[in-house]
Amino acid sequence: MKTTSPFLIGMILCVASLSGVCLGQTRPTGDVTAPELKVLEMKSVPDGHFLLDLQWEGQRRPVNIEVKDNTAKCVNSDDARLKGLQGRFQLVGNGVFLISFQNEHHRASQFWVFRKDGSAAVKEVPDRGEKQVAVPVKGDSLEAPKKN
Repeated sequence: MKTTSPFLIGMILCVASLSGVCLGQTRPTGDVTAPELKVLEMKSVPDGHFLLDLQWEGQRRPVNIEVKDNTAKCVNSDDARLKGLQGRFQLVGNGVFLISFQNEHHRASQFWVFRKDGSAAVKEVPDRGEKQVAVPVKGDSLEAPKKN
């Protein structure tokens, strides 16, 4: 019993530390460029630009969304029909926001589900299985940010 006790304590500590890594509870090593977002405490969408990888009419369309005071507006897109889309985010809870975008050419409702890295999974209403994501970017570029 005396020899198994330190062994069991060591195993428990090892499993506990590995579970944090596997479940994403510990920060990765290396350069972290943005502070970790406290998703569960979010009351509004952070101000700034987001590059939304929109799937529309069977094609991927990059859309740059500028957010200010929980209001969003499309400031750049490779499709003129998407420019000028605008809407206001509404807090659902736990880092989830609902927005209804509209302009004279298009209407869309989306849920933005934020992650601690500042990006958001974007789900259309109704959800047709698109894999869309919005990532924070600097300025109104349509270029995806470099991955570290």
